[in-house]
Amino acid sequence: MSTAYPHYQRPCCWPDPAFDGAVKPALTGHQHFDAIIIGAGYTGLAIARRLAERQPNYRIAVLEAEQVGSGSPGRNSGFALETALSAPSAAQAQQLHTLYQRAHTQLITAAGLSDTSTQPVFKAAATSRGERYIKQLERFMVASGQPAEWLDAAALAQITGSTYYRSGLLLPGNRLLNPVRTIRAVAQTLPANVTLYENSAALELEQHASRWVVRTASAMAEAPRLFLANNAFIKGLGYGASRSVTIYTYAGLTPILSDAERAQINQRGEWGLLPAHRLGTTFRSTQDGRLLVRGMYGYEQEGGDEVEQILLRSLHSRYPELEGAQQLAHWWGGTTSLTANGAPLWGELRPGLFASVGCNGVGLVKGWMLGGALADLATGAATIPVHELFGRPSWMPPEPFRQLGFLAVSTLEKQLAGGEI
Repeated sequence: MSTAYPHYQRPCCWPDPAFDGAVKPALTGHQHFDAIIIGAGYTGLAIARRLAERQPNYRIAVLEAEQVGSGSPGRNSGFALETALSAPSAAQAQQLHTLYQRAHTQLITAAGLSDTSTQPVFKAAATSRGERYIKQLERFMVASGQPAEWLDAAALAQITGSTYYRSGLLLPGNRLLNPVRTIRAVAQTLPANVTLYENSAALELEQHASRWVVRTASAMAEAPRLFLANNAFIKGLGYGASRSVTIYTYAGLTPILSDAERAQINQRGEWGLLPAHRLGTTFRSTQDGRLLVRGMYGYEQEGGDEVEQILLRSLHSRYPELEGAQQLAHWWGGTTSLTANGAPLWGELRPGLFASVGCNGVGLVKGWMLGGALADLATGAATIPVHELFGRPSWMPPEPFRQLGFLAVSTLEKQLAGGEI
């Protein structure tokens, strides 16, 4: 995929009744800034806020290809995770957990949300292989000093209203968000020296001496500092092609369930379930009484109508008797950027050109943290040791070998995932 901005087939349908439909003006003319940020997602807005705090005299522009919330930042399943589910060592996981907690607090403060959350977020296993992973994860949580609580099948059934799962691990401290509402709330509280331009897709980048020039369809902007926070679409601007791949994943929402059905699936209130395998299916309930199902992965291209049937199969296997879960009211696709070894493409790529992409499907809190750290790096402030904690993205082979490798690995992983899908 070489496009520099998204062309999704279907709109994202997370409800946001408070949104009045107001749109920020697009970039016009030829303008000069101290810094330009491409992408108004969680990473891009974190860069903008931290940069404005560090340099209050800067004139900062954020260019968003569509409207805030309509792209990938609003198309995810809304898990804000401060748990470090993996790391090279227990000590690094403990360090990451502390950093994620701080970033989580910063994010919800920027969005004007309560600093407490009682929604249960947990990992759950439906297969014997998945149970082995859950037990391994529990040992890792203990070793790294992160909170976790074992859930047996009865406890999972009480939370979710489904008898599908064997065991799980409750992960305190995490929360569920409406991603569209959250990213829009953050965009509305940007500092005074930050200007957000919507419907201003960056199409080309050029370096002129010590300045970077960004061209949109009808305007131009330049600045000595340019930040790429457009994740899967960085390749369309000429960077990251040998280090990242674009993956499409999908989510669907049921109609609003009946009162009886809502009582069944929300016995302990809103909840979120993360699968025991990376290709497994994510589930959560929503504040307005729906079920959300998220799963399936596609390589570099958005899927068609077959996606709905795949999501429905996962939904029906968990809730075969739930009348309101026999169809999807809405479904949509979204992108994420994966690297071969899970490390983000982060740092100063060229003089004055900074990037933070490759969220690897764990985007909200991690993306917010990496965005703030990138602004610290660009202003010479002390920053977190990103490369020590995550490493650097490894090289990927060119096409067609890359796609062949992805298909081979995903086929094997699907077989291993089994009933987690």
